[in-house]
Amino acid sequence: MLQTVAQTQRALDANLSEIDRLTWTLLYEQSLDFINGPLDSPYRLFDANQKFKSMVYSNLFRGRLEHIRAIYFVTSSKDVLSTENLFYSFEQVNRVNYQFMTDQLEKQPLKMSWFSDNRAIYRPKNSYESPVRASVTASRRLIDNNTAKLRGYLFIHFNDQFISDYLREVQIGSTGSLLVSDASGDVIYQQDPQLAQNNKISAAIKTLPSQGQGLKIVDGKWILASDTSQISGWKMTAVVPIDELIGSNQKILRYLLIMAAIGALISVIVSFLLATAISKPVMNLARLMVFAAQDNLHVRETLGHIQEISLLQVSFNRMMDRIQTLIQENERQQKEKREALLQALQMQIHPHFLYNTLDMIYWMAKKHNADSISKLVTALGRFFRFTLNAGQEWTTLGKELEHVENYLQIQSFRYRDKLYYEINVDPDISSVIVMPLILQPLIENALEHGISKSPEGGTVQINAHRFEERVYIFISNTGKQIDLDRVRLLLQDDSSDHVGLRNVQQRIQTAFGPEYGIELVAGMEQGALVKVTIPYRLSMSDQVQEEAGG
Repeated sequence: MLQTVAQTQRALDANLSEIDRLTWTLLYEQSLDFINGPLDSPYRLFDANQKFKSMVYSNLFRGRLEHIRAIYFVTSSKDVLSTENLFYSFEQVNRVNYQFMTDQLEKQPLKMSWFSDNRAIYRPKNSYESPVRASVTASRRLIDNNTAKLRGYLFIHFNDQFISDYLREVQIGSTGSLLVSDASGDVIYQQDPQLAQNNKISAAIKTLPSQGQGLKIVDGKWILASDTSQISGWKMTAVVPIDELIGSNQKILRYLLIMAAIGALISVIVSFLLATAISKPVMNLARLMVFAAQDNLHVRETLGHIQEISLLQVSFNRMMDRIQTLIQENERQQKEKREALLQALQMQIHPHFLYNTLDMIYWMAKKHNADSISKLVTALGRFFRFTLNAGQEWTTLGKELEHVENYLQIQSFRYRDKLYYEINVDPDISSVIVMPLILQPLIENALEHGISKSPEGGTVQINAHRFEERVYIFISNTGKQIDLDRVRLLLQDDSSDHVGLRNVQQRIQTAFGPEYGIELVAGMEQGALVKVTIPYRLSMSDQVQEEAGG
């Protein structure tokens, strides 16, 4: 139950994160210029409202319109823009709800916050019964990216399809139900409305942990399993009758007893047959089994004339066929698992320095009137082109080192006279296949934990060469000496947030085997040395060219 709730919670969090991502453009683009001037006339207010409606419907939420009931934007000067046909003023705002939500946003100014419909700032009064029901409200604090001044607050009111589209098909057992409540205990979604009306269940849900997962038994009749979202603070609770769980266990117990009885009966029959005069075929079959146990799975027994023995012989032959089939199936599944794990690990690496680089470009342009920016932009463009193609499973060592050189060129602008680098690579290994983005995290660690902490800066040196059937890549840096014991703990700790070194180690060993990977050595006085070992493997086209040249 906990796994089901956790997986469902992650699916819902992915939906919330997408809404959050759609609003990022309001933080980093000049898309709210139409409110720069005073909205002191009906014409200006109408024009700004139309531009706001076009922006959110055509640009931001074009693919999610079926889930949105209305969107409001309250500017810092208390002007109200909305996507509804009716115009609203700040005097119509529910001041209590508005103050509550803005207080929450000020506590976490860069995060989107989620609230139940009880916190809506507007409640339109319809004269007819509408099939669209209000659901939840998402709000965000918007600032000017240049001046850091408050521009206003964005409020997105969703309808009931926003959550039900993701949760209504979720099945909790055969009679269980799912319920979602916010941090204040307000019910946001419920599969079975009658459960929410059960006072004991409602009270028990409020006593479940406000963070992480929790289990609770209510009145000896129900079992509750909950998981709390770190994104929205919502608590998702699965409610299942205990009788349903116990009934399944009793059925399994009966099956186990029947299977045990059948196994005992078969054992008596086999023992009786071994004691009879027909032991010769059985002994021959036993010898074949011993032979097969030595990984000789191609052996088969010729069927005899005795019916009882022929059954064993047929079963033996079928078992050999089945074992070979299972081995092939297992190899295929293991290969798929390794490929899936490799892809999952590869997706963990992201260019964390994006915003630092963009900010650096901005201030260099302001200070130096755009001189030397062209080199930085060129290197950054090459860097992002490689990063966007990093979803491919393989690349060449030459392209990977070219990506690292672009990265170092970008960082040399950041550290100015503090960073020097040198790359020496054997040309014969440029076509060796590797996974994308295995060297950049190592260079990033060398800069962040070594050179950046040294007042005089330092040097990063990369050397790569081939020895027999292996390729060795040495990355050394001067600067502050590393703590090897702490780094080794990070490599073994799966719960650590420092995924760079551990991710590279796991990706290399998953793709090539445990005999390959990274090794760290502390310098004599300062800095560190990282040795990366990979096999000497070429792509099929490069292998053909190498053989033709040989």
